[in-house]
Amino acid sequence: GEPRAARIAGIARHPPTTVVYEAPPRLERPLADLAAACGPERRVAVARELTKLHEEVRRSTLAEAAAHARTVEPRGEYVLVVEGAPDAAPAGDDELRAALRSVLGAGASVRDAAADVAVRFGVPRNRAYDLALDVAAGR
Repeated sequence: GEPRAARIAGIARHPPTTVVYEAPPRLERPLADLAAACGPERRVAVARELTKLHEEVRRSTLAEAAAHARTVEPRGEYVLVVEGAPDAAPAGDDELRAALRSVLGAGASVRDAAADVAVRFGVPRNRAYDLALDVAAGR
């Protein structure tokens, strides 16, 4: 759903390392989604059964981890340790306006478009809302 997509987008932009807990039936999808959002070369450690007898840790790229997850039957509890985002320049107004035009064009309200873009680009909501008002008014 949308909250999940927003969380994954947030992880993709988050500079510090992120730790994600996953239940065994769901391992392949989160890795594939993270690879798509963060880029296939982002590093990850996939730890299984931490602190238990059959502890296992695999370090690789997200693409390699997603491919491996397709070949194994996941058992036990998993912890994904995802490398932080590289430092990136903050989004400029033109980039934010383009994203807002797209979301508004898909039928979102000004409030929802601003919230979506604020989360996706890691900018303050009030900045996204002000720009969304301008875009909605055709400015």
